[in-house]
Amino acid sequence: MALHLYWAVGGTWGLPPAAVLRPSETQAANWVVSAIEVIGALWVLALLHPAARRVPSWLLLSPLWTAAAVCVSHALFGVITKSLYLGGVHEAVDFPAVPELSAAEVAEANHLSAVHDLLVFEPCFLIQGVVLAMASWQYIRTQAGRRLWSWSLVAAVVLIAFFGAVLSFVDAKAAI
Repeated sequence: MALHLYWAVGGTWGLPPAAVLRPSETQAANWVVSAIEVIGALWVLALLHPAARRVPSWLLLSPLWTAAAVCVSHALFGVITKSLYLGGVHEAVDFPAVPELSAAEVAEANHLSAVHDLLVFEPCFLIQGVVLAMASWQYIRTQAGRRLWSWSLVAAVVLIAFFGAVLSFVDAKAAI
């Protein structure tokens, strides 16, 4: 969340050129993401409160399951697409056009953005997703429930990643 707060107050390190050129939109989006992350952290901490055992578990765990699936699939998809981009398959990532910059400046900024994503941001998404999944898994009391949780989460990650790959492929074909 620290990085999103940094961007929300106007920081620019790690942002792609399109985001730097639209500071108000970038700041607003990062305030929203920061608020979501605070709510998520409080939600996880709420699992520790004794009152949490009086609430139906599906009600507490559904948002965490969703967040874990989205974070892990985002990380996996991001690592694959950014690796392809850095390997020369530039169609793997659809960076927004930035008419204010030269082609060389855009290429350099997009390369740096892909490196930042691969080395900093995607690992953060993976860690967030794994921590959310582990916190939720610990909340579940039965082995059968834990097994169901784990397999459904794996299935969701695979499904989201597959859906993302299909959308990227269709988008790449439409651009040709």
